[in-house]
Amino acid sequence: MKPATHRPPRDRSGELLGGRYRLTDLIDRGGQGMVYRAEDVRDHDLVAIKVLNDTIAAEPEWRERMFREAHALANLGGTAAVRVLDQLWTSDGALCLVMEYLHGQDLDDYLSGVEAGGGRLPVGALLELIVPVVETLEAAHRQGIVHRDIKPANIFVLDPARGGGVRLLDFGLAKFMRLRSFTHDGFIAGSPSYIAPEAWQGGKLDQRIDVYALGAVMYRALAGEPPFAADSLDEMLRLATRAERPSLRAKRPDLPPDVDDWVKQVLAIDPARRFVRLRGMLQAFKSLISS
Repeated sequence: MKPATHRPPRDRSGELLGGRYRLTDLIDRGGQGMVYRAEDVRDHDLVAIKVLNDTIAAEPEWRERMFREAHALANLGGTAAVRVLDQLWTSDGALCLVMEYLHGQDLDDYLSGVEAGGGRLPVGALLELIVPVVETLEAAHRQGIVHRDIKPANIFVLDPARGGGVRLLDFGLAKFMRLRSFTHDGFIAGSPSYIAPEAWQGGKLDQRIDVYALGAVMYRALAGEPPFAADSLDEMLRLATRAERPSLRAKRPDLPPDVDDWVKQVLAIDPARRFVRLRGMLQAFKSLISS
């Protein structure tokens, strides 16, 4: 007997959703869904549409996750969270989120461009990108929403020719503190280089996992590499939960020596020793670089 296989999600390019949105081409894919560029045939605008993968569209848990993502983004209107414009279903029952179409590139690609010639991102440029993200996450935390998947690929740098700015993407793994959890034993949400130690170890999770992750993103932006990297998940777990915190000053001697104390606090293994709030983490960083 052949082992069971999962049918890969089909490409829906060309489909018309809700009699209004024509999917033109696939622009991104992930474990939960596919993101398409689409035309609003009524208003003739470009939009982005996230379609829940048809392989999991029938599972109530995943539909509920996507409903929660839409709810989170709707409640974060006026922040740097990507904007949801509509919610609908495909003809065969897959849930879709219609979002603003973003012109620009994610932070991974943005940093690669900066570093292509051997340079590093200036501190001032980093703060311009990070401050709106902090404000957005603080607003989410006040509503009991923890993002859980902060990484460079989920921070989108908007085209400066179109006004610039930044957007925070993908609340699909968000933890809603006041609602029942969907996370099963053994499931770790997030991307390995940015997962907090307590998440690796199955500990109690709160907003401090976002503090850790955004601190790791800031480290990567300034150092040119994430604080920890390994070829296996076992080694990543060991580094995140037991290794000495890396020196940022060794990578960026233009920064003050106290920056390494900041790194030790923002990436602390014990969440009780970490910054409690993102705003405090950011203010501490601003204070040390201005002293």
